[in-house]
Amino acid sequence: MLIQFPVRSLETASLDNQFEYLNIKEQAQFLRTPRYALLSEVQHRSGWKEGFSIEPLATDQSLWGRFQVRNDSGSQERFDLIIANPGLDEVDIHILDDRERILKALMMGAKRPLSSREVNHRHFVSRLDMSPGEQLNIYFRIADSGPMVFSAELWHDEALIKTEQANMALIGMIGGALAILFFYYLITYVLLRSPVRFWFAMASLSFMLLFLNIEGILAQLIPGLSKYISVISSALAALVLFNAAKVSHLMLRGVPIYWRYASYVLSYLLFFSALVLNDYWKLIVAIGLAGATVGLQFALAWRFSNRRDGRPNRIYAIGWSCISLVALVQAGLYLSGVILDADLSLYMMLLILFGVLLIALALEAHEQAKTRHREQRQSNTINDLRRFYDLFRNSAEGLYTSTMEGRLITTNPAMCSLFGYDDEKQMLRECRTTAQLYASQQDRLSLVDDLREKGVVMGKEIRGVRRDGTEFWFSISVQLRREHNEDYLFGTIFDITERKESNLSLEYMATHDPLTGVHNRREFERSLKSALEQASQKGEELTLLYMDLDQFKVVNDTCGHKAGDVLIKQLSKQLNDVVEGRGLLARLGGDEFGILLQGEQASDDNAYLLANKLLNVLQQFRFVWENRIFTLGISIGLVPYDEHIHSSEQLLSMADSACYMAKEEGRNQIHAYSKKDERIQRYETELHWVSLINQALQHDSFELYYQHYHPLHKLSEGYHYEILLRMRGNDGEITSPGTFLPAAERYNLTAQIDKWVIEHYFIWLAENPQHTAHLVKANINLSGHSLGDKDLRLFVLNAFEKYAIPYNKICFEITESVAIIKMDETLQFIKTFHQLGCQFALDDFGSGFSSYGYLKSLPVDFVKIDGSFVKDLLVDPVDMAMVRSIKEVAKAMGMQTVAEFVESKEIMVELGKIGVDYAQGYGVAKPANIKQFSPLVLSEEKTD
Repeated sequence: MLIQFPVRSLETASLDNQFEYLNIKEQAQFLRTPRYALLSEVQHRSGWKEGFSIEPLATDQSLWGRFQVRNDSGSQERFDLIIANPGLDEVDIHILDDRERILKALMMGAKRPLSSREVNHRHFVSRLDMSPGEQLNIYFRIADSGPMVFSAELWHDEALIKTEQANMALIGMIGGALAILFFYYLITYVLLRSPVRFWFAMASLSFMLLFLNIEGILAQLIPGLSKYISVISSALAALVLFNAAKVSHLMLRGVPIYWRYASYVLSYLLFFSALVLNDYWKLIVAIGLAGATVGLQFALAWRFSNRRDGRPNRIYAIGWSCISLVALVQAGLYLSGVILDADLSLYMMLLILFGVLLIALALEAHEQAKTRHREQRQSNTINDLRRFYDLFRNSAEGLYTSTMEGRLITTNPAMCSLFGYDDEKQMLRECRTTAQLYASQQDRLSLVDDLREKGVVMGKEIRGVRRDGTEFWFSISVQLRREHNEDYLFGTIFDITERKESNLSLEYMATHDPLTGVHNRREFERSLKSALEQASQKGEELTLLYMDLDQFKVVNDTCGHKAGDVLIKQLSKQLNDVVEGRGLLARLGGDEFGILLQGEQASDDNAYLLANKLLNVLQQFRFVWENRIFTLGISIGLVPYDEHIHSSEQLLSMADSACYMAKEEGRNQIHAYSKKDERIQRYETELHWVSLINQALQHDSFELYYQHYHPLHKLSEGYHYEILLRMRGNDGEITSPGTFLPAAERYNLTAQIDKWVIEHYFIWLAENPQHTAHLVKANINLSGHSLGDKDLRLFVLNAFEKYAIPYNKICFEITESVAIIKMDETLQFIKTFHQLGCQFALDDFGSGFSSYGYLKSLPVDFVKIDGSFVKDLLVDPVDMAMVRSIKEVAKAMGMQTVAEFVESKEIMVELGKIGVDYAQGYGVAKPANIKQFSPLVLSEEKTD
């Protein structure tokens, strides 16, 4: 933009007795020259013209100005030339007489020391002491990277002093008002702890510093800052807007989070622009970002108001309106190259200060509204406390308050009753410390440690002591709170004795073998997995012993299962006497045991010594049954851990193989596993089955079988059966899954087998639509590896769509042990297909006593009772009780029950009486090939 004045030759300005002020821009001529052109060169250059463009200079340019003045006052006078813009990088002034001789040369600027200035002033001032009739030629040079926006004025010295006094008074008044706001709101923040007061104090401080920096006062007070005026101005402007945004977001209700982030981002951009841009773009970007931020705050102030009391927001919005209007006018004038007179600029700043004061007034009104609201909440809290006291007194749970040291402060009647006291007074008098309420002081210390760490403890189960000394179990939830500089415990307690005793029994049964009392296979595998992690991470020694009894089958076959059970119990006790204190003994199967050794006990010498002791125990052991004496042997496989072992399954497999080799070597042997062992029969057999499985998958050598379900309380309405799998050998011989599935599970082939079963059964259904129409439910088994296979889930979904099989006709069976081990995958699979209409059955339920705990987490529709409880149902009262228990639990959870291994009509009738819903087994129907399907032929009478 070009500032244009009427074109005329350079005239001499007459300074008479009435002279006070002259705008040099209207009198001077201007010329853009190379940056370091000499005065002598500039004097003789052509192209001088009135007016100049405010466009920034090139890096190699300077702007020169010249004018002439003559003292016509008739006396010696002092005049002052002022170049007003504290941020100009370089300002040179040359005073020449009428003969073009240099009388004075000044080199000033923001990038130059303050000491180079003739007058210690916020602007650039040169004094002209002129004799009567004296004429001066004045040249001034300006170099700056920003827009050429400045004022050039000539003042009579006395007039300047008066004007400066008035201006400094205004500057002091504005700065003082902002300082007062800063200190007032900072002090009130310290007293009241109101965040909005803190941010307004910071906004007032940053705005005061910005104002003083723009006026050049900061550079005058701290000389080293003059070269950074533009950077400091942009940074302070960003700080002002950031603090103002904080104030807005604390005062205004319901401002969306994205508008908050927008305010902060604009402030951050303004701050970083001050660090990376040159003066011109810094100014342009600063005006744009500041304008956007001010406009945003203005819009938010009008848009979001307090519904309960809108006065603070209206005052706040008016304040921002005033600030926005003045900022808009000043920015427009500046970009147009118009510099307001110093006094007029300060009056504009007074209008901004008025807006700031309105915001301060709005803030006070806002705080008063918050105080009224807080008082109302306090009143409501008092009413709530009254209601809480009534609840405290009448609660069915024990409630109490105590100190961290255990001094009981308050209690309620339920608490007194729980611990055997007559009333609160008696309990507070006799119970000097809460330590009296705990059976073990360690429990209380553990509770206190947890509270110190977390601040709250929920549902911790602890043994307590009543007044009469009897012990019981209670559940305690406690919160730690600090009040009046002291820590207090607020707790609730209720009696869980009955449930705890039941849970302890179930937990023991879940981790121990019910016959022998030693650990069961699930607990052993869990401990083995944990030990492997420690061994791999910390380098601890670990050894596994795998033991298989010899001649145990002879006892079972000749004397019966009862004798076999007695033998196992007696032998387990003797084995445990040897192992106890050295390792962990577990029963892994019917006549198989495992021992886990860790640390020093796992060394080669100690492990081998323990194995020999076990051999000696078995050699000396004699089992007597009905006047018959039996001797037994044992084969032991020993496997030390090394870094090539990555899973508990791998270690168990290696131990099993070593045990097998011990049997092959003649029984009553110890065989240490070694990688140098060749042609282990177990591996050869498994690899053989793996080969056959792969052939069957490739050549469709599997056969689909089915076995009917029989409803026990209603008539059959269609086909309901379970899909089974057989393998057809090259010679046509049919092999049951129990023979080849262990190898498939070991080598992760079960997911492929499951895919084969699902696809070929769906194909058969699609080819037999009449059968599909009569089908009520078909149960399909899924293995553990399948549940963790994401590809299988997509495969099954595609199969349903591809063959148009109704989802509600399929029920997937998952075994209890797999569901528990792969809980997350199981739940995700069930959720996916439940939503589509499929149902789920939990197979082999009851094989582990953790079943009850996990059943609540598994949203299945059917529970299949493990056949081990069903086959001896009529002769074993324990099995009868277990079946009844499982049926009752399933019924309570809305699940239907299926009994497996139903081998006789009598068992079926008894199951009907118990309330089991379905029966499956040879007593109902034997498995048959699906291709020769025939409906269930059985009495349709209900059995209940």
